[in-house]
Amino acid sequence: MQFRNDIQGIRGLAFLLVFIFHLNYNWLPGGFIGVDVFFVISGFLMTSIIVGEKEKSDFSFYNFYLKRLKRIFPAYLFLLIIIASAGFFIYLDRDFWGFQKSVGASLLFVSNLLFARGDSYFGARLEDNPFLHTWSLAVEMQFYLLLPLIIIFIRKRFLPIVIILLIVALTAYANISMYLSHDTSIKYFSLPARIPEFLIGSLYSVTLKGKMNFSRTNNNIITTLSLGILILSAFLMDKNTPFPGATALIPTIATANLLVTGSNFVSDFFAKKIPRYIGELSYSLYLWHWPLIAYIRYYNDEYSLSTPEVIFICILTGLMAWVSYRFIENYFRKKNSPVFLRYSVSGSVLLGLLTLFLPKVAEIYKIPDIYTSPTFGVDSHNQKKTEFFGDRAAKSPKILLIGDSHALTIKPFLNYIGERNHFSFTTVTSDGIIALHGIKRDEIPSYGMKFYDAAQQLAPFTEQNISQNKIIMINCSTFISPPSVYETIEKIARNLKHDQKLVVFETYPTVDRDPIKINRDYIKRTSRKFVVTINKENRSALQKLAASHHNIYFYDLSKSKVFETAPFYKDTLMYYNRSHLNVYGSVSLAKDLEKDFMSFFTPILNEEK
Repeated sequence: MQFRNDIQGIRGLAFLLVFIFHLNYNWLPGGFIGVDVFFVISGFLMTSIIVGEKEKSDFSFYNFYLKRLKRIFPAYLFLLIIIASAGFFIYLDRDFWGFQKSVGASLLFVSNLLFARGDSYFGARLEDNPFLHTWSLAVEMQFYLLLPLIIIFIRKRFLPIVIILLIVALTAYANISMYLSHDTSIKYFSLPARIPEFLIGSLYSVTLKGKMNFSRTNNNIITTLSLGILILSAFLMDKNTPFPGATALIPTIATANLLVTGSNFVSDFFAKKIPRYIGELSYSLYLWHWPLIAYIRYYNDEYSLSTPEVIFICILTGLMAWVSYRFIENYFRKKNSPVFLRYSVSGSVLLGLLTLFLPKVAEIYKIPDIYTSPTFGVDSHNQKKTEFFGDRAAKSPKILLIGDSHALTIKPFLNYIGERNHFSFTTVTSDGIIALHGIKRDEIPSYGMKFYDAAQQLAPFTEQNISQNKIIMINCSTFISPPSVYETIEKIARNLKHDQKLVVFETYPTVDRDPIKINRDYIKRTSRKFVVTINKENRSALQKLAASHHNIYFYDLSKSKVFETAPFYKDTLMYYNRSHLNVYGSVSLAKDLEKDFMSFFTPILNEEK
């Protein structure tokens, strides 16, 4: 296929859309469509190449896949080695397991499957993962496995019909799946949901290439409208737009129009030196920009980037992209297969060794787990299993603690007080949301769906335990969001037996940054000031709930003086992230509130004896 400078320029545009979006999605809310532009171009070019070789009876599966690997893998492997090496000195020990999985999945081009599973509830967020952007390369490589099979084994006259049917069927599949699951994240990373975007390029290649050539005036109108639609999509779509699916057809068709329309000034512009040069570097630019952004966000635990950070990212991205393009991409394009294979094997082995052994080196900076992760009461968390805590020998009423991860983190609090004041309790808790029926699925944001589904599976077990206990204690990060949580707690209160009591906690405050990322130790090192936030609206709602039901009691954990210096207490870390107490913090809370809590709780205990 003849090389086209204007396609290089369009690649440059695609990168800029993605880059601006990644720097700050408020600047260009729909800039993620730049990835879809890349997909259309890939589908168009690869289809053109395969069809051309098929017509000459010169197509070889081996040569096709080898050329794709030689084009993509050398620079990609170079990136993985450098970023993985840096990561073990930036990432916290608690996040290494997720980091290692990301490296392995990226190397094997299956990272889209890993990231489709969403965030770990307690681990690093996806927006901090330096390998998140590799999902698109994984989808592209997976598509390359399928495309030659479609084109080679289907007769030319049937090919457009088959492509159209696949586009319609897979687009419908993506839309129906997103509607039924209320979750766009899984489909966002899904190969089947993304295949239509590649196939738009394929369809235009086999049906319209060289045929959309009218007068230059009409060509200018078509390309101007198409470019306008593409740019408007980048401004008008956002992360809440149902995507991919039918919505993705808008920017992808607009992109395809730019690829097949004859002589026009839009193509002339994209063929100029600067757009073309950005397009030539676009692959390496795409590879390097995201890890730099992600590492800065991870280290600072802050989404917003300062002006100096943006400038630094732009300069270093350009520099590393030029190095990668000049010394890796171009070098291996000219080298024979044995050289490429030796580099690939040796580089992959090196990456594997780094991934396995660098965490051992980084252990010298390891912070004890009790400060960095939930370590107490985890056997009764997210599992159909209860645990006993407190004074097991005491003859106290049967007490149950339920709730979300905030209930998990006050188990040490209640255990400390229970041991010293002779009561015991059992627990069953879950991530993200309390495990009770009645919480409405359509109120849950897409990123919380997997936690909701897991909690709903645990709900019968939780409700069974509620019926078997006299005092039920509930702690949640919030009782008012989603609204059906509050309604569900009210329903429980109404349905309690006459001898059952319900205790609801106003939970502890949150802080604005992850203190472990900021402090990098459990002893206070940082001078940064943290913003401590108490959910006053939640507290008011719980006070109202307790006042309106004779069998509901309210206790406020947030009133403790230990939070005056949060996230530290006596210069020791008491939070393991921005919203969860660690064991030290929970026990410190117990020591401060023991007398106050027992003056509140003793009458409830005595009433049940």
